[in-house]
Amino acid sequence: MSYWRKTIKPLLDDEIGTMFKQAPARVTLAFPNRYSVGMASLGYQVIYRLFNNVEGVACERAFLPDDPDAFEAMGEALPTVESGRDAGDCQLFALSVSFELDLTNIIRTLDLAGMHPLREKRDDNDPIVMIGGPLTSSNPYPLTPFADVIAIGDGEQIVPVLAEALRDATSREDFYDLIDGMPGIFLPARHSHEPQWATAPKELLPAYSQIVTPHSELSNMFLVEAQRGCPRPCTFCLARTMYGPNRNNGGQELLDTIPDWATKVGLVGAALSDFPHTKFVGRTLTDRGIKLGVSSIRADTVDAELAEILKAGGLRTFTVASDAPSERLRQWLKKGITTEDLLKTAQISRDLGFKGLKVYMMIGLGPENDDDISELISFTKELAKVNRIALGISPFVPKRHTPHFQDSFAGVKVIEGRLKRIQKELRTTAELRNVSAKWAWVENVIARGGADVGMAAYQIYKNESIGAWKKALDDVGWVDPYEANESRIELPAGQIVRGDYDNHNHDELASRKVSSHAEGLAI
Repeated sequence: MSYWRKTIKPLLDDEIGTMFKQAPARVTLAFPNRYSVGMASLGYQVIYRLFNNVEGVACERAFLPDDPDAFEAMGEALPTVESGRDAGDCQLFALSVSFELDLTNIIRTLDLAGMHPLREKRDDNDPIVMIGGPLTSSNPYPLTPFADVIAIGDGEQIVPVLAEALRDATSREDFYDLIDGMPGIFLPARHSHEPQWATAPKELLPAYSQIVTPHSELSNMFLVEAQRGCPRPCTFCLARTMYGPNRNNGGQELLDTIPDWATKVGLVGAALSDFPHTKFVGRTLTDRGIKLGVSSIRADTVDAELAEILKAGGLRTFTVASDAPSERLRQWLKKGITTEDLLKTAQISRDLGFKGLKVYMMIGLGPENDDDISELISFTKELAKVNRIALGISPFVPKRHTPHFQDSFAGVKVIEGRLKRIQKELRTTAELRNVSAKWAWVENVIARGGADVGMAAYQIYKNESIGAWKKALDDVGWVDPYEANESRIELPAGQIVRGDYDNHNHDELASRKVSSHAEGLAI
């Protein structure tokens, strides 16, 4: 029995909203991770619908198998979901990428689809390879060895025009000519720098699910985007720069996109407790008996009414973000969350009968020291007196297009030492879940790397490990240009010093500029 019939067809049979279409111009929309992960991506689903809405263009999906090695041993070509055709049998092979650590998965997906991963090794007989998604907005440069086209920004503006060009082009070069100069189109063979991002006008929003499936990470949940962008000035976050400007959708507008058969609805946005219609939409849905999910709630805007709506929608554990271990570091990041806000949220969650409070935070911030970790430990103990606490701890990874672009990564040893201390002192107080410091270092390399990092990934995409990454990076001559940079609490985020602080006077330090990728955010 083929892989498609045994593994993919049962998933297809359980979907609601699948689009079946045949047309002269064929597109494969691949996600370089498991089916369950890809189908939880609202952006991926929107792109699927946009391609299929263009006359003369048909789009089918493909996913990286759960066990790529076992699949490769079968000797089959990667199939599409809708028909089981070879995923590489198309004019355009598009990948939607959300995470830095999926870089090797991109290469593996191209390989399993029967294409040479390297752009320079393909010819006119191969599909055009396009890569889009959040990673391209964050940092497209590690993708340049592999992609013929890199799409950066809102798909609502890019995909319809690009699909029409694909349909009408008489050759590969003609296609490139038709899209060259479009907002958000980066052609690595022709361009050396990323272009102006594509930004969809409000009229093309909101984004909403095309397919609902029980096999998604968000099982049977219909997603709808309440807002795109973010009005908050948090310096570490890409939401404001990558998805800006902030565009709110109307409350009734959101409700009108939700089909009558939906039993679970997820509201998507960077700061949903800032969204003016969250309570109206949430109350309307819960009054209908619909389960409700939300992507983000800020502790400073939580109140009992909002918490009651979320509880009525089926939420059992309340989740907020601290994003820094201490008050002074939250102020440095312009997070706008105080310890009082977090304590208030814990009290609300207790009073309304939530099973616990989950708090996300980062450690390894530039000016962080042992006192900040002590404050985290002390305050977590205070929260635990109010309600059951779970901490989700991630190492801080500086990103392009934020003021922290040139901040140094704290280092694996430093982060592991702080995690060990937190685990020791809070092991009986809170449930602790942390991201690997070593893999956060790899994420940091990819997040700010160039084509050389992409080539390092190419060396190891079938046998990825931390040791393999280190060796491959050495082989391509990669060096960390930010390792010596230092962040200081006395300076706004983005104003870094190099070398010994004592060798610089304060006037010189104050005059330093933030990264050009985030001018105005840090000041």
